[in-house]
Amino acid sequence: MEKRVTLQDIAKKLGVHLSTAARAMRDDPRLKVETRQKAQAIAQELGYEPDPNARGMAIYRRAIRPVTEHGTLAMLSFIPTPAHELVEGACLRAKELGYHVDVIPCGSSALSGRPLARILKARGISGLIVLGVPASLNIPKRLRLDWSHFSAVGIGASLKWPPIHRVGDNTFRNTKLVMRKLRSLGYRRIGLFVERKMATVQADGGWQGGYFAEMEHLDECPKPLYREPEVYEEKAIRNWIHRERLDAVVADHDYSAKRVIALCGRAVPKELGVACLSHGSSSVSGVNQHFNLIGAMAVDFVTHLMHTHQRGIPEFPQRHLLEGSWFPGETTRRITKSTPVPNRSDFNPDSPTNK
Repeated sequence: MEKRVTLQDIAKKLGVHLSTAARAMRDDPRLKVETRQKAQAIAQELGYEPDPNARGMAIYRRAIRPVTEHGTLAMLSFIPTPAHELVEGACLRAKELGYHVDVIPCGSSALSGRPLARILKARGISGLIVLGVPASLNIPKRLRLDWSHFSAVGIGASLKWPPIHRVGDNTFRNTKLVMRKLRSLGYRRIGLFVERKMATVQADGGWQGGYFAEMEHLDECPKPLYREPEVYEEKAIRNWIHRERLDAVVADHDYSAKRVIALCGRAVPKELGVACLSHGSSSVSGVNQHFNLIGAMAVDFVTHLMHTHQRGIPEFPQRHLLEGSWFPGETTRRITKSTPVPNRSDFNPDSPTNK
């Protein structure tokens, strides 16, 4: 029977201690790059394959002993203050695994490419979590970097390059969830109110896809109302609700939902139901995307890539999507067939009585 190649064989040929060889095979950033590369080259030369039983025992031993610090992960952000819940979820999960998370801004040309790579290498960072680019930022949705040195996972769909592995919320399924909940409450004339650029870039078309997929179950499909970033025209919103005879509106996020409530000229939820696709308020009905869990997913994914020595831009990028949950809120209610349609034929959006 052919003798199995072990870590001891790699350590002997490399001329180092067994623990150093083990750390090199884990791509531990605390070791010199040259040492790691030599160990991995020897392993390939000798035909080394990890023992699954030994790996299972090592995982068990790590699980029952106190967590030690393994290194630092970088969270690259295009904005100064990324979503608190997202960062908190990533930091908590990283701490459980023995890592620390540094949030590093990369929105300017001064902090990309070689300067950014030098910072990351100086800190011994090989694992990157790249946050999405807000649609409102008028910057290229690309990040220049020598990706061959890093294991990287992106959050969301807005970063167009590089095509790395991604995690995020399932915008298509989440929209279907909101639509089904509204239909189960008795709403039938449901309108979609979203920022056009955000729907295309950040949601990757998932909002429209989920909306139209669910509206197929009803006789008519109201025409969505698209708006420009941070633009809320009172007259346009009122005319749209009246013209499409809406009994419910689905907005892209809770701030948009609140603007609809303030400008629609209807009593919410008595005359109009309002829900959002990105819940952040204790009062607005909608889907809770659980950003803390998405942050934790990103940490799990990137540490897996690091431990399995997967660096650079993958040939076949994976996307792991988390489905949200319905939050009932205070802006929707159950309606019945006897509930009168609020869109009266004599409704005048410009009438003082409707303001």
